[in-house]
Amino acid sequence: MKLYLTGEPCTQQRHCYVVRGRTASFIVDCGYQRCYGRDALPHLTPEQIKESRYLFLTHSHENQSGALPYLLEKGFAGRVVMTTETARQLPFAVDDPIVLEGLSVPYAEAELPGGLGVTWGRSGHCSGSAWFRLRDGDRSILFSGDYYYRARIHASDPIVGQHADLAVLDCDYGTQSGHNTREELLSELTDAIAEALADGRPVLLPVPKYGRGLGLLACINERLPDTDVFADEHFRRELSHLDAAGMWVRPEAGEQLGNIFVREIPEDFVALGVYFVSDPQLDSRYARDLTRRLLICGARVLMTGTVEPGTIAAQLMHSGQARMLRYGIHCTQEDMLRIASQNDFGTIIAYRSDYAPTQAVYDI
Repeated sequence: MKLYLTGEPCTQQRHCYVVRGRTASFIVDCGYQRCYGRDALPHLTPEQIKESRYLFLTHSHENQSGALPYLLEKGFAGRVVMTTETARQLPFAVDDPIVLEGLSVPYAEAELPGGLGVTWGRSGHCSGSAWFRLRDGDRSILFSGDYYYRARIHASDPIVGQHADLAVLDCDYGTQSGHNTREELLSELTDAIAEALADGRPVLLPVPKYGRGLGLLACINERLPDTDVFADEHFRRELSHLDAAGMWVRPEAGEQLGNIFVREIPEDFVALGVYFVSDPQLDSRYARDLTRRLLICGARVLMTGTVEPGTIAAQLMHSGQARMLRYGIHCTQEDMLRIASQNDFGTIIAYRSDYAPTQAVYDI
């Protein structure tokens, strides 16, 4: 087997991997990164696209799945392997996917046509997110996706006791410490929200459509229980979808979130409270208009995840109108090494860490 890192030169933001196996070639994730302009697509050759029998999607976020229409346009004729939740969340339809929940249960290996063995589990990043162990004959490779065993809302199946000749592990937060600072970062975030509200200023929290926002909502509910919370239609729809999401949400988290009252964002006035908008870069017309209205009323804009160059969010950060207070949903190197110690991995690739890739092609 050979692993090709085709998301370069911005691999950490735009994931895409090609594996040429003994019996079948396949792709894992196909991220699109719009802020890179003409270089927004993964660096796949026409042969790699056409020869791939399968595309495995770890989850629906654009930097994992956004280049799928491009692959189809360029001749990908294989099957997409993903969960039902990932299929629901994609902004485009996928014909005849292989649904993981119908293929096997977590930890149980299933064999796809072509002899490829597939083991999967929930990664905890958002509803539908998964990690994969893929076996071709006596060789195997594990992709953690955006696995996060500390997730407070979404359920995960621990990556423990797995063997893989090579493992691609999430390490988005790099070499920074994780155990001692996560609680401090969360306290800093909720303190900033409390201070703004006490000063009569509403707070705007831009969040992805799936994942991080629900964890933020739970934290605010716990630490600032009397806070009025407002959210856009998409956020409130996803909150109401939790019962249907079933296996993807921790039972205690589902119960907590189900008891939180989230108001519709008023169109003709600004009330004091926390506002969730499902657009992390604030680039949609709705997000821009809402941001403008709130800023006129003295709002604080708090970014909790990646801010991409050239976006409205980046402009606000540059002008001092927004502040970065990260809410952790990825692994640090410390977290990643903990995962590695619980498994039998030959070679480890983990971006932004001491185990970052040093070559474009790996023999497995």
